[in-house]
Amino acid sequence: MGMGHVAAAAEHDRTRLVATVDRLPRVAAAAARRYGADLHFADYRQVLTRSEVEVVVIATWPSSHREIAVSCLAAGKHVLLEKPLAPSLAEAEAVVRAVRRTGRKLRVGYILRHNSTYQRAAELISSGSIGFPIAMRMLGGEHVIYPDHWRECLKLITETSPIVDCGCHYVDVMRWCTGAEAVRVSGVSCRLDSRVPQGKYDYGIITIAFSDGSTGIYEVGWTHNYREFSEKEFIGPKGRLRIIYAADRTEHHEEGDLIEVYRFPGKYRQMNVPGVLKPIAREMSDLLDCIEEDLDPMPALDDAMKSLQIVLAGERAIGTGKTVPIRPWTLA
Repeated sequence: MGMGHVAAAAEHDRTRLVATVDRLPRVAAAAARRYGADLHFADYRQVLTRSEVEVVVIATWPSSHREIAVSCLAAGKHVLLEKPLAPSLAEAEAVVRAVRRTGRKLRVGYILRHNSTYQRAAELISSGSIGFPIAMRMLGGEHVIYPDHWRECLKLITETSPIVDCGCHYVDVMRWCTGAEAVRVSGVSCRLDSRVPQGKYDYGIITIAFSDGSTGIYEVGWTHNYREFSEKEFIGPKGRLRIIYAADRTEHHEEGDLIEVYRFPGKYRQMNVPGVLKPIAREMSDLLDCIEEDLDPMPALDDAMKSLQIVLAGERAIGTGKTVPIRPWTLA
């Protein structure tokens, strides 16, 4: 995602790429050469005093998010911060307080909010096309084959977990589509690979009850024997809506994703939705609009905090074996 953000900043018609940063100097230098950045650094602090740098994109490991984001905001920079916002609510709240204190703008990288397929699905569901309440099935994961991929997955499993890292995306989609709040969450996990540290896991499921009677399941695996697949399905009293990614279509992959709507008995309708899975340029445009139009960043940050709260509660549920209630989140 870091390199994707570099490319998007270099190619965006409203931004100029000034500097690239990576702890490995050769990586920062290579990215700068490839995308035409003026500068490259091995320490993010070196950009804080550069007056020409107005926006910073943070695509680092979650454990570093709070420190870097707060430092950038304090230096007067606007921030696009990759999800999850932080590995704990306390750290995430520190970032939100820094946004309020500095008056700078910050967006969290919930890329699905800018994805044409999910936008269309949310519109259909919100309009009542499948009725309410709904059952939401967000299933997927990665079949890990290559050693480099496994090292990345193991690092992320150790830092956060599959439930937190990707789950915050899909829990956000659940809240977005229903307009409802989570009231309780349960979960289970399994340690399928012995190299996963004790107390961590490479397969997990959380189940969420919402205030409108809707329910959601998020299932994920990052391991060698897990099947690479994606199922995103919403079932209501009037019908079912399913998202089929372009890569999973039997033909016409180049046309984009499909949204399939089913109504009993046997009535199907498919909609083609052109676009890309990760529209990073749109995400950047959203932050730029927030800056240039002086929009309030808090509604989007409120959404990001609530989805993080839910998946962290899911982590507690997995760890304790108990259902965890979700209390309304507000910044003290």
